Amino acid sequence: MIFLDLPPMHWDETQLLYHALGRLGIEALALTTSVEPYVCVGFSQGIPVEVDSEYCRAHDIGVFRREIGGGTVFIDKDQLLIQLVLKRDRDAVPAGQANFFRKFLGPVQGAYKEIGIDAEFRPINDLLVKGRKVSGTGGGEVGSCNVLATNMLLDFDFDRMSRVLRCPSEEFRSAVRRMMEENLTTVKNETSTIPQPARLRQVVKEQFEGLLGPFEASELPYQVEAEMERIRVELFHRRWVSDKGAKKKWREVKVREGCYLAQVPFDGKVSEKGEILLEVREGKITKATVIPPPPSSRTNGTASNADILVGLEYDEEQLLNTLSKMATR
Repeated sequence: MIFLDLPPMHWDETQLLYHALGRLGIEALALTTSVEPYVCVGFSQGIPVEVDSEYCRAHDIGVFRREIGGGTVFIDKDQLLIQLVLKRDRDAVPAGQANFFRKFLGPVQGAYKEIGIDAEFRPINDLLVKGRKVSGTGGGEVGSCNVLATNMLLDFDFDRMSRVLRCPSEEFRSAVRRMMEENLTTVKNETSTIPQPARLRQVVKEQFEGLLGPFEASELPYQVEAEMERIRVELFHRRWVSDKGAKKKWREVKVREGCYLAQVPFDGKVSEKGEILLEVREGKITKATVIPPPPSSRTNGTASNADILVGLEYDEEQLLNTLSKMATR
């Protein structure tokens, strides 16, 4: 198994890398950073739904849709990218996605501990510090391999992250930024400093070696570079990047496990043509706001009817049934 301690790469290469390794069946631990900022969406997501492509084009921010799962992430030079590629028939690879994440996020958790940060694993794929997310993780199958693509958040640009997302309203965008600031943290925020890159990479390598055994240091193999170029056409083809992904009834952003923001269409007495902005924490609706607020809400209490949703489980069927009942009142 090879260890790729790579210099900063162009944004698209950081994603093409593990796709190429997986398709070639080459087991590796790769560490790198991105030269340029970019947005990356998961396999079940769609760029047209998740990303404000116009903003990204205007600000030279790349956009990529990967072949593995996970949510939308914003990546720039302030994140150490960690990519683990293992053959699925390897004895060390446990069955089940949840078990895979739990086992192989362990070394990342250990690396955080080595630099003075106690990170807790939260299923299915989060690392949290006092309830705040400190990494962005995706995973899935590529070729004959399982892939873990994660990072260590050294610092984070909350403003830019809120700008690259496609938001149905400015209220939604403001709430996204606030909820991210409340539910994400960074190495700099926790320790007031950022470790030297060489030291941090060594710590990560040693943590993974403790789990998988010694690695063989390697330059980026030529066949991997060639495969990256070959699949570039496929992963940037208009049919792949224009796919809208899994259909959803409303716009939703996952901030961390159990924490969501959603803007739900509603036609009825609460809001004739408006929508309801929902904040969800630990799987339950904690705030419901009508957008735009009805002009007469101060006198007839219309907006307060949305408060009926507060405390409910964030469940699509239950939510739709409740909204339907509200519409007939």
